[in-house]
Amino acid sequence: MKIAVLGLDFPLGKRAIPDERLERLKEIFHTPKVTDIQMEFMDSTHLKEVLGIICEKDSKLDLILGDLEVVESNISNNKNSELFLRCKEALEKEIFLNEVPFDEEERAILLNANLVTLKPTLIVNRENLPSIPEIARSIYTNCGMISFFTVNERELRAWSIKAGTTVHEAAGYIHSDIRRGFIKAEVISYADLIKAGGLNQARSKGLLRLEDKGYVVKDGDLIQIRFSPPTR
Repeated sequence: MKIAVLGLDFPLGKRAIPDERLERLKEIFHTPKVTDIQMEFMDSTHLKEVLGIICEKDSKLDLILGDLEVVESNISNNKNSELFLRCKEALEKEIFLNEVPFDEEERAILLNANLVTLKPTLIVNRENLPSIPEIARSIYTNCGMISFFTVNERELRAWSIKAGTTVHEAAGYIHSDIRRGFIKAEVISYADLIKAGGLNQARSKGLLRLEDKGYVVKDGDLIQIRFSPPTR
């Protein structure tokens, strides 16, 4: 997951984003390895390729002016001019395009135009700057991302997916073979697992559920996929 940073003295590069839920789960499972969500923070030259943006409030205008240039170019080309005129009107009022309601077709056109204010953006104040983990968690949520967990005897791991992802789709993030051979998913929420005190206790209380492919993963779900390994 790539995030651009504008107007801040912010440590760039890849970094793990701590999740205190993993610490609680490690106390239960005692796994030798714990893997957090990874995010990559990039400078403002990468604005067009990232999923979201962290912007210092005084740099907000830079994003708007950059998009105005793109919008005016599209208006002059007389292609989808009505849509881009709406964008221009919003930008001239210093309204980010991610605050403007567009239908799916309009949004696809605008995404193709690489308008950066359409991306999820976290505006921060340099004088009252939250901690780096707090900023990271905020932009993660703003980008519509959630986390689910898996565990085995070797590793407890957090996985990053878009909200609305089905468990069948999520299985592909773990391994393509797991998605292809998907049978069922054993699922329990983080809250239910902690309340029960462990998997065995949760199972005895009937808190683990078997879900089909269409189940939509919830933030904090602990998931074990039952699948049929491919024949080689």
